[in-house]
Amino acid sequence: MHGHLVSVNVSKVRGVPKRPVKDGILLPTWGLKGDAHGGDWDRQISLFPLETLALVPKTVRMLFEENAYSENLTIEGIPPEKLRVGTILAVGAARIRILHIGKETYEPPDSGRPYIVSREGRFGRVLEEGAIAVGDVVAIVEEGIPPLEAPKVALITLSDKGARGEREDLSGRFLLWYMTRLNANVLFQEIIPDEKETIKERLRQGIAAGADLILTTGGTGLAPRDVTPDATLEVIDREVPGFVEAMRAESLKKTPHAMISRAVSGMAGRTLIINLPGSPKAVAECMEVIFPALSHAIEKVRGEPSDCAVEL
Repeated sequence: MHGHLVSVNVSKVRGVPKRPVKDGILLPTWGLKGDAHGGDWDRQISLFPLETLALVPKTVRMLFEENAYSENLTIEGIPPEKLRVGTILAVGAARIRILHIGKETYEPPDSGRPYIVSREGRFGRVLEEGAIAVGDVVAIVEEGIPPLEAPKVALITLSDKGARGEREDLSGRFLLWYMTRLNANVLFQEIIPDEKETIKERLRQGIAAGADLILTTGGTGLAPRDVTPDATLEVIDREVPGFVEAMRAESLKKTPHAMISRAVSGMAGRTLIINLPGSPKAVAECMEVIFPALSHAIEKVRGEPSDCAVEL
């Protein structure tokens, strides 16, 4: 499987935008020659797969393109799910190994380019020195660590206007974005109106399909048609309140309106269901809070015998 090198980008000083160049040299002792972010560390070279832009709205893609590319290498043609940790890539005459996916720092979704780069960028080390140039073939030499059995998830957006095609489902896009980072198998993603019986039906559909996790967005407030929590409570067997408690606590740091959220989270058999708010910004903020716990939660949902304690 192969793609091609779209751009090579260098910044002489940290903290300033990278500028595109036609070619460069990758060095095992540094990264991209002349780039200020190089050095003897595990993020000496950065790479961005253009295919991940499909996960964000058109306006964000346009902003990204207008501001040029901010990673050392921009590539196209290799599915992002193939660019796992441990993957070795041939780039021109050089070889690099991917060691990290994404950055730890959170960038708000309305910042456009920095947000998607921080979540989807690949970072690693140069293994073999070589010259590179725009247009070079990029190929997988060795596949990385296979992910664990993909979590099965279902994504449901509650919106009367969205169900009628009158509003773009940005919140659903952000949920999908995070599920790609979880290497999830998305059983279905759907926009439905704020009808209690319809919500219950779709939740049960996800449960019957074997979903480990169902995420809903929208309908968690005090408006008459905000019935997502009511429908969820009638489907789950037991509550798992920590997820929504953590989301509300974080949201309260930004707005007192978080107090009116009625979101719930709980278990229905072996399916974890979590209600999230409806706005795209709030979805991204809340997913940042709960995302680190999702993989472990799914392991427990599946009954996998992993330890909860961490040895110090």
